[in-house]
Amino acid sequence: MKIEKRPFPLRLLLIIILPIIGLALGVAITVALNINQTDYSNLVVNLFYLLACFGLIAIFKFSQQDLGLQVRPGQLGWHVGIALLIFILYLLFYLFVIRISALKPFSAAMGWGLLTNVIVVLAEELYFRGMVYSFVEQRFSARVALVVTAVLFGLFHAQQGLRGIISKTFTGWLWGSVRYSSGMIFLLIFPVHYAFNSIWLLFEGNWNNPPGWAIYLLAAGEFLLGLAIVLRQDRKVTIHEQLPVSSS
Repeated sequence: MKIEKRPFPLRLLLIIILPIIGLALGVAITVALNINQTDYSNLVVNLFYLLACFGLIAIFKFSQQDLGLQVRPGQLGWHVGIALLIFILYLLFYLFVIRISALKPFSAAMGWGLLTNVIVVLAEELYFRGMVYSFVEQRFSARVALVVTAVLFGLFHAQQGLRGIISKTFTGWLWGSVRYSSGMIFLLIFPVHYAFNSIWLLFEGNWNNPPGWAIYLLAAGEFLLGLAIVLRQDRKVTIHEQLPVSSS
């Protein structure tokens, strides 16, 4: 029986479980090879996560459009513009709250970290804003897909504690609003997500103890900017639906 003909709960379980299995397998292999304490152990773990994502793409036969990887010329300028706005939001946070300053001295750990982040952002964007978003959207709606992927993105970072879950949920909401409004994820991968993950590797700053109020302020900024993007898209769709249909 083809995967699309199987019951929805079974397909949902598969799309949730397979990446977890990939991560667990990656961890098991690093432990078995005694490389779990090395600078490149996270790279190995996340390679298996990415492979699991590729497996889901093959199993569910997700298209480029499903993954948000199909260029939509009419939305390209908007996609660039909102990605730039998000990048500026994080840059302001890094400059005035984290107070990033000089570049850190280059090290092997930094090099492996930067390389690992390439794998991480590809896997997370393909999975959350690509596959899961499309899967939920096809079953329910784009609005439901946006909320579900934001919550799942937060839960995926449960190892960071409750504050991490909450903050990453708002981050997932903002990044999901890009997919919601433009239908694409290109610039979510690079530079938005990659820069978000990598700047702390590259620059000195107050990374370990930022003010608590600033973390909540960033979350509020993410929510409001994401909400503005969503409302703009909803208004655009409403106007389009109200336009009279021309007859030839």
